[in-house]
Amino acid sequence: MRALLWNIRGFGHAGRRTQLKDYIRKEAIDIVGLQETIRSEFRHHDILAIDPLERFVWHHKPATGHSGGMLLGFCNATFEVLTWEVGTFFIAANIRVRASLRELVIVQVYGPADHSRSAEFLGELEAKVREVSAAQIPLMVGGDFNLIRLGADKNNDNINWPRVAMFNNAIASMALREVARTGARYTWTNKQLAPVRSVLDRAFMSPDWEVVFPLCSLLAETRIGSDHVPLILS
Repeated sequence: MRALLWNIRGFGHAGRRTQLKDYIRKEAIDIVGLQETIRSEFRHHDILAIDPLERFVWHHKPATGHSGGMLLGFCNATFEVLTWEVGTFFIAANIRVRASLRELVIVQVYGPADHSRSAEFLGELEAKVREVSAAQIPLMVGGDFNLIRLGADKNNDNINWPRVAMFNNAIASMALREVARTGARYTWTNKQLAPVRSVLDRAFMSPDWEVVFPLCSLLAETRIGSDHVPLILS
């Protein structure tokens, strides 16, 4: 099982869609999670641009104006999608692995760039994680959190430490463990002459997930057009 998590920074960019389609094929991706699609809707021909053989089942969260939006898809040959849920800051899917009949929950998040809403984002996520944990279903949470956890997650000293503590306290309260990341040192850059770089994109697993997938790994790939790097979860 291989998942691609990527803040694409605009699905309408034709070159980026071509990159994405090639990436899905080259990396044998089973799960595609895109953030910041900046799309209020996805028509059939939009999906065909990245899934020409219609191998995936898709669901999306509309963008608000010229920001936000998410798209989540699962390879139909690998997974059966049981239910979808769309929150303010996430898309969640309850899925069944066809080969093993094991049930899993995947939650893709896109945390707010407006940090006055960070507590609301983390509160919504905590409620969802508690619900899944109570059912003892293996859970993976990934995407662009727009938050950092450590001073080393940013290449300068302009850090809001209370916000760092709030994020880490929320992760601890949810009993999630971050999937160790290899590859690119940072996952986002503002692409300026004197760039700011941060680790904003992550994946977390529940204890139930770690029992089932103890060798789970995360690779931060080379940036391919967006200001965020793609993450490959294996």
